[in-house]
Amino acid sequence: MAASLVLGGLVSVPAMANTDTAQGASQATVVEPIQITKVSDLEFGSIVAPATGIARVTINARTGARTSNVNATPVGTVFGRGQFVVTGVPNTTVNLTTSSPTIQLTGPGAPMTVDRLRVNRNNSGQATLPRAYTIPASGTMDVGFGGRLRFPAGQTPGDYSGTFDLTVTYQ
Repeated sequence: MAASLVLGGLVSVPAMANTDTAQGASQATVVEPIQITKVSDLEFGSIVAPATGIARVTINARTGARTSNVNATPVGTVFGRGQFVVTGVPNTTVNLTTSSPTIQLTGPGAPMTVDRLRVNRNNSGQATLPRAYTIPASGTMDVGFGGRLRFPAGQTPGDYSGTFDLTVTYQ
């Protein structure tokens, strides 16, 4: 009787390398930074405190006109919209925002609130914030800023002030 023995072994086959190369491109465009120049502050002017109710005084972002409700008595001619000049890349879109939807004015009495903030670009209509605008071909645009001041009867007389941030970013 014959016995047969089969021996098996692992055979190693060299790996075939499959390599290819492609070339990509990289691009960047450096643009001029946006510049915001303040022309004037948002100014509500002098107002007689009401005997009753809530006084409301509004500055129009487009025209700078001052209007009031029956509880407020505006005095004098020093008032107006905030005005800014924004310079940037022509025909690009920018976003205008503020850090808060209201402005708090502080002084000798209780704080007063400016709300209903509005912007205007190059004498177009008033708009709420945030707002996107396209910088004109000239590379500059005028931005008006307005809002509504509210305060109650018995507000302590004196000067009140506050600040707001107008932020403009490329979209």
